[in-house]
This record gives sequence, C-alpha cells and structure tokens, in this order.
Amino acid sequence: MAERGAPFSVCLWPACKPAPDQRVFVLALGGASSGRSEARAAARLAARQALAAQLGQPLDAVQLHAPPGQPPQVLGRPDIGLSFSHEAGLSLVAVNLDGPVGVDVVCAEAPPDWAAVARDYLGPQAVALGAAGFAPAWAVLEAQLKCCGQALTEWSPERESLLAAACRSMGLQLPSAWPGFVAALAVPRS
Repeated sequence: MAERGAPFSVCLWPACKPAPDQRVFVLALGGASSGRSEARAAARLAARQALAAQLGQPLDAVQLHAPPGQPPQVLGRPDIGLSFSHEAGLSLVAVNLDGPVGVDVVCAEAPPDWAAVARDYLGPQAVALGAAGFAPAWAVLEAQLKCCGQALTEWSPERESLLAAACRSMGLQLPSAWPGFVAALAVPRS
C-alpha cells in the first residue's frame, strides 16, 4: 500500500517543467484523440526533452532504449531510471536521476471483477478496502513492480514484504484535467 503523506505533484507537460534541482519528477501528457503508439512516442519525446533540460545537454544527446522485458533506459546513463504508464487520454513519465523508478496510472472506477482480481493479486488488505480502494492499490502495486523490475505475480505475503522493503510508494496528485484517474509512484528505499 502507498505510504501516508502529501501526494507527489505531477507536472503537466510542456506547460510545467521540473525544477532544475529536482532529482525525481513525473510528467503528465494529455492525448485524448491519439492512439497508444502516438501516446508512447509523445511520452518518450517528453522524457528526452525533460532529461536534456535537467542534464544540460542537447536533445540529440539523450537517447532512450526499451529492451523487451526490461525497464526503458537512457543510453549511456544506467544510473537514470525511467517509467511510463498510459491510460486512455493520459500518459505519465517518471524519471529518477539517481536510480530505478516506477509509475502507474489507472481508471479510478473499479472493474466489475475487482474483488477477484484484488484477492488474486493485491491480497486480503486490498479486498478489505472495497471497490473504492482497488484502483489506488493496483496503481501502487504496478509502480512497485516497475521500480523493482518484477513481473506481475499472484499475491503472497513474501511478495508483499519484498516490495514494501524495496520501495517507497506514494500517491500522485494528478492535474485537475484528469479527475477519473489515480496514479502512484515508487522509488527505492534509501
């Protein structure tokens, strides 16, 4: 589950830019009319543009690579973590200049089979939260899995303990243009 505290703010790209000294940041990009491939391309371009600005490099010097089954990478910079998440009309880009990162965005409305999915993948605590707690718990799980480079597996106390020990997760405060979504961010514990 996400840790308590103020939600992490998200920049609406390109109107908002991360502060020059910001080491972890999340960008939100809209695209109600674009398909998944266009959303992916726009998110990758935004990541490159933001990284170029943060690193003081020209755009051409920042290249991304997404090996199958692995998190996306900045070529020549294994220390920088990237994570992307897409839902209809909204893409999120998370960057950690100091290591891995995970981000996830989901529709706030629970699917009809939420209880079975929660029981299988989120565990008894999430089931107890009810339908309203499903989307936030799912976003946290996906963000943690991305941060740790893990595939989705069924819930177990061991998996939950491993993720909780490895990641610090927090809810994201999305721009007001997307009221029907919830999102989470995960970074390694220091």
